[in-house]
Amino acid sequence: MSVLRLARTNPIRAKRIKLAAACRCELCGDEMPLEWLELHTYPDGESLSEQTPAMQEGSLLVLCAECHRQLHLHGITVQEQEALVRERTPSISREITALLSYRPKPYTPPSVDLEESYREASAPNHYRVAG
Repeated sequence: MSVLRLARTNPIRAKRIKLAAACRCELCGDEMPLEWLELHTYPDGESLSEQTPAMQEGSLLVLCAECHRQLHLHGITVQEQEALVRERTPSISREITALLSYRPKPYTPPSVDLEESYREASAPNHYRVAG
């Protein structure tokens, strides 16, 4: 999954990744409002889905909009981006990895006849008032 797809299909997870980075740009270090932070992957964000969550965490940066723009305009090497990831605290790395690892359980609807349950619940004298 690309970061763009992650941000669009799961904005809550993207928001939590930004919060895990303490709402700080990992390039300039400034604390920013969530709306000003963006997720960046390298070297190829499209291959993100083929990686393990630990590998995804190691190729993802939280950047402010200005640093993200400058990064794409002037570019920095993959080695420099990897160095930024290595500066993360272990707790931030673990939290981002956990967020990327999360897979919701599939929903299985109850095997109850809802129509029958409704009839029973709305039948006269279904609820007795204690006297």
